[in-house]
Amino acid sequence: MGSTGEPDRKRRHFSSVSPTAAKQPFLPISEDKKLDIAVLQYQNQKLVQKLEAQKVENFALENKFSQLRKKQQPYDSTLVVVNKSLDKLVNDLESSSICTRESSSERDVKHLPVREDGAPSMLKDAFLSRLIETGATESSSMNDCPNQMEEERESASERTKNILLNIVVATDSLWHLKDGLLTAVLKELPEDGSCRQKASCDLEKEVKNLRLEFSDLHLKHKTLARELQRHQDIDAKNKAEIKRLRGELEVTLAELEESNCNLVSLKAQRDAAKGAFFPVLNLGNKQVANDRVRDKQKDLHDMESTLKELMDQASCRLMELKSLHEERIKILLQLSSLRNTLKNVKCISSSNACLLVKDQIEKSKSEVLQYQALYEKLQAEKDNLSWSERELSIKNDMVDVFRRSSTIDDSRATDLRVEIQKQIEERNRLESKLEEASREPGRKEIIAEFRTLVSSFPEEMSTMQRELSKYKEAASDVHSLRADVQSLSGILERKVKEFETLSARSADQVAEMKKLQAVVQDLKESDLELKLILEMYRRESTDSRDVIEAKDLEYKAWAHVQTLKSSLDEHNLELRVKTANEAEAISQQRLAAAEADIAELRQKLEASKRDISRLTDVLKSKNEENEAYLSEIESIGQAYDDMQNQNQHLLQQITERDDYNIKLVLEGIRARQLQDTLLMNKRTMERELQQASTSLSFYDMKCARIEDQLKVCSEQIQKFADDKFHSSVALENTQKKLLDVRRSSQQARESLEESQSKVEKSRVVLVELQIELERERFDKKRTEEELEVVRRKESHLRVQTEGSSIVEKLQEELREYREILKCSICLDRTKEVVITKCYHLFCNPCVQRITETRHRKCPTCSASFGPNDVKPVYI
Repeated sequence: MGSTGEPDRKRRHFSSVSPTAAKQPFLPISEDKKLDIAVLQYQNQKLVQKLEAQKVENFALENKFSQLRKKQQPYDSTLVVVNKSLDKLVNDLESSSICTRESSSERDVKHLPVREDGAPSMLKDAFLSRLIETGATESSSMNDCPNQMEEERESASERTKNILLNIVVATDSLWHLKDGLLTAVLKELPEDGSCRQKASCDLEKEVKNLRLEFSDLHLKHKTLARELQRHQDIDAKNKAEIKRLRGELEVTLAELEESNCNLVSLKAQRDAAKGAFFPVLNLGNKQVANDRVRDKQKDLHDMESTLKELMDQASCRLMELKSLHEERIKILLQLSSLRNTLKNVKCISSSNACLLVKDQIEKSKSEVLQYQALYEKLQAEKDNLSWSERELSIKNDMVDVFRRSSTIDDSRATDLRVEIQKQIEERNRLESKLEEASREPGRKEIIAEFRTLVSSFPEEMSTMQRELSKYKEAASDVHSLRADVQSLSGILERKVKEFETLSARSADQVAEMKKLQAVVQDLKESDLELKLILEMYRRESTDSRDVIEAKDLEYKAWAHVQTLKSSLDEHNLELRVKTANEAEAISQQRLAAAEADIAELRQKLEASKRDISRLTDVLKSKNEENEAYLSEIESIGQAYDDMQNQNQHLLQQITERDDYNIKLVLEGIRARQLQDTLLMNKRTMERELQQASTSLSFYDMKCARIEDQLKVCSEQIQKFADDKFHSSVALENTQKKLLDVRRSSQQARESLEESQSKVEKSRVVLVELQIELERERFDKKRTEEELEVVRRKESHLRVQTEGSSIVEKLQEELREYREILKCSICLDRTKEVVITKCYHLFCNPCVQRITETRHRKCPTCSASFGPNDVKPVYI
């Protein structure tokens, strides 16, 4: 048995890693590039896992080895008994063959003159050839045994050859004895016994022919049995392959059902997204909401297109399933034909249908993976869309801020335009008055002065237009300045610049006021000069009545001109004072807003300083943590060296274990080889024993028959004349019986063919019934799937009917939102202004009514406010 006596403490360690790969050392650790501790821990964990796996495999192999030893123990006992009985049988055969050979040799010596030359050698060769054909000498042709068993096999083969030679010699001697007796009997017969001799020769030839036919039939039987066994094996393989294909088909059907369920869930999500559309209260621009709705509709359209593609692919898969089902029916028909014919059978695994099914399964798996990737891609796109929606909302808020600032600038520009229009109308009115005054005689100089005064108005208008263009430029600059609202430093610089511009504008306005005062002073001086001129005219004029009338007219005209001039000066002064006051109020508002922004920026600066102090504390704590980490890293480095030593020790243990495992594997292989050789020897010995027993029984039977024949021959020699007639009658009877047997065999063959045809027909009917059953099952599955689709559609319609109640709820919420947007005082108009003290919203007329009264308080919280605290709100 080889390794059966070894102790159980030997263990074999197998692992997925080859021993050559396990023996390879790891990379040397350099000073520049050291491995990380986490990597070493991971390697240690892997090594421990490998050791555990090897221990488990070792335990399993030990259990298998113990089970094999337990199974081998009864075989060992039986093998010992068989060996003993076989040795005894061989010894008995050898002794009996020697005895028979000696006895036959004595007989051969007596009957030497009767033998013919060359007959025994031919008979011997024929017998040995028959033994070789039947497999009696198969043990002598085995040359694949190991070297340690060759000598025993050679000795056993020599003994068997000697025994067979002795038996062959004994049978040859018996045959020669029989031939001698036959020749002696034929010589002693009278001459009229030639017909008998001829009949006996014919019978002998017929017996030989029957023997040859029997041997041919035996060989044909063997070939047919082998062919039948081969066909049965192929049939079993085909059945196993069909079962495997059925399992794969069920797996593909399950995968298709899962994909259909996923499609239905996606469709339900799409329908839910359609039904659960909530209206959003947009306080900004309606165009943005329309853009969002368009984006959502576009996304829904894309999802619908993807769903349509998936449905088309599912229908394609259904058609492929139908084609596969038809191919399966064809395969069943081919299988039935193969079962009926049992010829030209090919392996289904190498058939085109099987390869096509495998390709379809691989394609479906790849498509399922592709759909999973598409689903993940859609999820990522959904996340990106959510982020883009958030960014759009932020941008919309910025746009609203920019629009509000632009509307404020536009309102200022419209106010300036109204003022300019008023100035233009005043100018036209003054020009008309000047034209009327110019029609009066003798006042050309005064009219010229007035014209010069009027000519100064375009300059003022140009200055006003310049200011208006400046305001427009400032309004256009607001958009560019609003884009830099993200950083606090930029805001602070912009506010400082605005403060400087406002101070410059206020200085310009002060200079303009000084200029206006200088103009007024010049007008006063010109008035004095005109008075002096009038006095001069008075002194130079005569005392006539015409002169007096002219003076009176001149005085009246002068008084009228003076009144016009005074009214014009007053009007110009009022306009300039108003514009200066308005500009001063605007500059004060801007200064207040700038101061408020500066205060906010200072607060933010203080908050940033507090954050800086907090971050300095955090930085100190982080530095302390870094020091602790450095100490931990030093300790980890020491542990790293220890773990490195431990790894080297473990690697040495693994190499030793691998060597030990290799030795155990080699010993196991040797033990298996010994066990296989012993089993082969046992089988060959059993076969030889069986053949020897059958040959012994055959030889005993032949010997008994020969003895009986000798007795019968001696009796027949005595009673030959009496039994001649009986033999002829018996011959005729045997011929008749032979004919009857041939007829019965023919009938049996016909009945067998009929039964085979019936069996084939029944098999064909069975296959047709199976095909019909499969078709009904397939149709049933299709109807169940269609019923499931109808149920899903019904649930979808039910969800849509339930969605109408959701729409009503949303309409109620929309009414509530509209009521919230209405003014809480008049409950009619929308909210237009906000009180900055308490941030309560009302309509503009209601707030104007409150501001006109003395008690200016908020209607909701009773907080006092001023007219500057009321700001417009655009909803």
